[in-house]
Amino acid sequence: MSGASIPYHLRQNKAIDRYAFIELLSILDRYCNIDRYHYIGFGGHSLEDFKYIHSRFAITDMTSIEQDEDVHKRQEFNQPYNCIKCLLKSSNEFIDEFQADQETIIWLDYTKPSQIRSQVEEIKSIVNKLAPLDIVKITLNAHASAYHEAPKGKGITNKDIVQERIKKLKDKLGDLFPLADISPDMMTEPRFTDALCLIIKYAIESSLSGSSNVFQPLALFSYADGHRMLTITGIILDINKVDDFLQKTNIKSWKLSSIAWGKPHSINIPDLTMRERLYIDSLLPHATAEEITEKLGFLFHEDEEVSLEMLKTYVLFYRQSPYFSRIIM
Repeated sequence: MSGASIPYHLRQNKAIDRYAFIELLSILDRYCNIDRYHYIGFGGHSLEDFKYIHSRFAITDMTSIEQDEDVHKRQEFNQPYNCIKCLLKSSNEFIDEFQADQETIIWLDYTKPSQIRSQVEEIKSIVNKLAPLDIVKITLNAHASAYHEAPKGKGITNKDIVQERIKKLKDKLGDLFPLADISPDMMTEPRFTDALCLIIKYAIESSLSGSSNVFQPLALFSYADGHRMLTITGIILDINKVDDFLQKTNIKSWKLSSIAWGKPHSINIPDLTMRERLYIDSLLPHATAEEITEKLGFLFHEDEEVSLEMLKTYVLFYRQSPYFSRIIM
């Protein structure tokens, strides 16, 4: 369900998002013993996330959901540990049947914009079934043109494009679309993640309405290894325990945290050679992106501002950035 045309191990921005998730779970581990949790996700053919999470936290109750029969067969062949249960069923079927009997971490890794309505419905449904201290991560396709391709032709203006895009999105979501919160300028590529955040916020809050539980955002990221993606991670809390949770985890001090709904952290690091990375790392954590640019004497993009933003992103995420290299097996 989470497959993509780019091999998983070459998607460096997604890899940073994954490592940041593991770092976030390490922070939460101080408060809620992650090793006791049931981890549920869309493992894809390689079950990559499962490998990392089991290795780091020793979780032994793990479930991967997959509806494609061939991918499911590859999962069973590639299964790295026998504590992973690989289910051949859709996420909708799984969520309909799901009943939590222990602490849960669930990662809903969606990729298809055409299914945005059913995805939001599934998010509402699972959130309603979870208990305090359960952790939810959501990935959505945030490429605005994937929801409505900008038409080309004489006389078509940007205003026409964004108005048509907001209409198409509203038609797809129906009563799940928070019309009062979403403005036409959010229908552009740079701001489409803002619109999706508001849609998920509206869905979760309406699902928990009347409950003593709330969804506490913890991390918001957007990245592109091809199409732009949005990830939202949060935890279900009893409304009376929110302050205690924030104080004891000290999550606010984590540089990558987002404890309120807002603009996601953008993950867009430059494609660095090993020599460039080693040099930049030797200047961190105390050098700024501006100082590093001056010392390097060259840019990573023809646009100086874009190059600087990419370097600022690397400075923020350098600890979570993967190393890709050849190895002898």
